[in-house]
Amino acid sequence: MLIQRVLTSIVLLFIILGSVFGLTENNFALFLGLVISIAIWEWSALAGLSTLLGRTAYLLLMIAVMYISLHLPLPTFASLAAGLLFWVIAFLLVCFFPEGQKFWGKMPILLLTGLPLFIPGWLAFTWLRSQDYYSFHLLLLLTLVAAADIGAFCAGKAFGRLSLAPRVSPNKTWEGFAGGLVASGFVIILVTTLLISRVAEVNFQLWLKYFISTLLIASFSVVGDLFESMIKRFRNVKDSGAILPGHGGMLDRIDGLTAAVPVYALLVLLMTADNL
Repeated sequence: MLIQRVLTSIVLLFIILGSVFGLTENNFALFLGLVISIAIWEWSALAGLSTLLGRTAYLLLMIAVMYISLHLPLPTFASLAAGLLFWVIAFLLVCFFPEGQKFWGKMPILLLTGLPLFIPGWLAFTWLRSQDYYSFHLLLLLTLVAAADIGAFCAGKAFGRLSLAPRVSPNKTWEGFAGGLVASGFVIILVTTLLISRVAEVNFQLWLKYFISTLLIASFSVVGDLFESMIKRFRNVKDSGAILPGHGGMLDRIDGLTAAVPVYALLVLLMTADNL
């Protein structure tokens, strides 16, 4: 199992690097659309659809929404802020689980949840790809989320005592959460120090903004993970799928990213507006 997980991770790393550096903007959007479509297919089952026809229809409808949203003149700030709002609500649902599941656990509600779950993340990724230094932004986002995940795993294994969300994911601990924040914080300090040409101009206030932004991104990646864990616990399943050997489904791999990317893009937008 561990070997499978490591090998799959290596293959995914090469695919990610190839997509970031080797694909044009349009091809990157197609690749990203494929990844999200797989996750949507898995979500359709978690939402309660069981027939091939129903799941296919839902997938095609969501793909149509993705395409339309990309070509509508939607204000970037509004679409990213909507994604942030959804994940704040998702955090509250996780906090109060299992309360409220009689409402949000209904299939129509879960199917509609697919819209704020995937569309803002889709728009955030495509917006980041259209920016200057897009490779830096995409790789930094992926590294921060990966660091939060790895830091949480290592710290949780070594020091984990206090359960973070016992009714949703008993294995996640506050110590692991803190370890994830520390790991992400270390990444942003390292990146800022080594790669940002304006480092000589960075004052304490700017460092603080970068660091707080990193903590927010890492925290929301945990919310994305916990939200999917909550849905899987509600459905009494271990993984969203089996497409990735040793990892489970596509949604199991991108759950943190779907929550983190709207936050990251929104912060980039605000900092750009502030000429940071």
